[in-house]
Amino acid sequence: MSYQILSLKYRPQSFGDLAGQDHIAKTLVNAFTKDRVSQAYVLTGPRGVGKTTTARIIAKALNCSVNEVGNPCGDCKSCDEITKGNNLDVLEIDGASNRGIEEIRNLREQIKYAPMNGKYKIFIIDEVHMLTNQAFNALLRTLEEPPAHGKFILATTDIHKVPSTIISRCQRFDFNRMGEPVIMSHLSKIVKLENINLDEQTLSAIANKADGSMRDALSILDQVIAFAGDSINYNEVSEIIGIIPIDIYFEYSDALKSKNYPQMFEVLKIVRASSFHINDFIDGLSAHLRNYILFMTPKGDTLLSLNDSHRNLYAESTNGWDHKDILRVINELNKFGVTVKNSHQPLIGFETLSLKLMEMDNSIYISDLINKTDINSTENPHPRSEQSKNEVVGDISENYMLKKVNSAENNDSIVHDSKDNSQSNDQHVIKNVSLEEISINWKEFVSVINSERPSLGSSLDHSNPTQLDQKKLTVSISGLPEFSVNNLNHNKSFIEASASKFFKVDINLHFLWDKESSQDLNLSNESPDISDSSENADKIVESIIEEFDGEILR
Repeated sequence: MSYQILSLKYRPQSFGDLAGQDHIAKTLVNAFTKDRVSQAYVLTGPRGVGKTTTARIIAKALNCSVNEVGNPCGDCKSCDEITKGNNLDVLEIDGASNRGIEEIRNLREQIKYAPMNGKYKIFIIDEVHMLTNQAFNALLRTLEEPPAHGKFILATTDIHKVPSTIISRCQRFDFNRMGEPVIMSHLSKIVKLENINLDEQTLSAIANKADGSMRDALSILDQVIAFAGDSINYNEVSEIIGIIPIDIYFEYSDALKSKNYPQMFEVLKIVRASSFHINDFIDGLSAHLRNYILFMTPKGDTLLSLNDSHRNLYAESTNGWDHKDILRVINELNKFGVTVKNSHQPLIGFETLSLKLMEMDNSIYISDLINKTDINSTENPHPRSEQSKNEVVGDISENYMLKKVNSAENNDSIVHDSKDNSQSNDQHVIKNVSLEEISINWKEFVSVINSERPSLGSSLDHSNPTQLDQKKLTVSISGLPEFSVNNLNHNKSFIEASASKFFKVDINLHFLWDKESSQDLNLSNESPDISDSSENADKIVESIIEEFDGEILR
């Protein structure tokens, strides 16, 4: 069979034929025009963008017998032999299969001999990053100062694997990924030459599937022509190469935006019933949402490689989206994309993720949240935490009141009713309270403090009311270092306010450290040889706890 695939049949044969690499073509043409051709070039970029093709065009331009302003004629014997790959002065080497030091030594020996027909002996090393370190080292000297008739052209898809010592001895050209409009334009020229009927939507689908590679696009076109013949429609292309229609992405994002569960379930039904690979669908959905962000960003649409119809679709559907919400959705999709590879039920995982995204609330700026909090604080002087604390204290106080009323009946205590305009939690005010009653309910009070300020509650767990002199309550602290007592004194105003609300009587607290009961603890924390340093350490810890309202975990 003599059929030649499209990627070889329509391979560029001159710098003017290179698609999407105008910066490289212009630089090389100027170099030939001004006779400033380098001894070595390194061509880097993604797959299928024209690196090896450009290397061959450079070789033809160097050895063309009828060179016209940097462009090879394509008709002379040298150009024809290079195109067919049988020119003796142009040696193409595969770096993956000739990666050792011996192959590079043979290359160094060959370059010493003058070319047989052309002006230069040219070495094209494809996938040069596959060479070993020893092979790169052997190539260094020859690459920097080859014979006058020697030229090197290196091509690679992984430039970061090439040593910097090699790159610095070459002129580097970075090839661009092919944009969707560039691929569509090139394919439209080819289908006209092949007398194939293709609409713009089908061309766009092929260009999108190619992912920036012209060679991939031509291979897909070959496959589609073999399946559908001379007249190709979008449905046939979608069926043969598994293209996910862009309409599904729009339906999915519209369902998220409007919280439309029936529409979301319909999309999930299509995904489950189709042959879409879940990884491909997630990648396409992330790219779809990324297009939204670029359209919502000033000048962001310049980064998009879309045809006019798709641009109009995005422009019409951006209303109602907030870029912060889109970023959160993309972040969740990326997380799922990492875990889906190890999932036994990826479709169920994606359906669950979709329902989770449906439940996400709209994002809010921190500044708006702070302003809203400030407004609420102005309208209500008691913040939420203070209100919840009062509710807890009120509930416990009611229980305490019932106990105390019963105690008052047994001991003939006097309880005075409050005024009618008092709140329900403050219906009874006790003017006198005994040390015994405080001791009985002290643990309940400590639990209230612990719910609000755990650092203080943990210290009060070691406290015990010992003396009551009118409104002055002495509380003994035992089993803790002295700085814990200092921490309680530092926050005494808060504890006193809480105690007054709990016991319904004004109380002034005095915290007393029990040295004798805490002596063993201090001795265990101190070293007999470094007592001064231990004391300084206690002061440092005490300062840290006071500054950050911390606590010691035991």
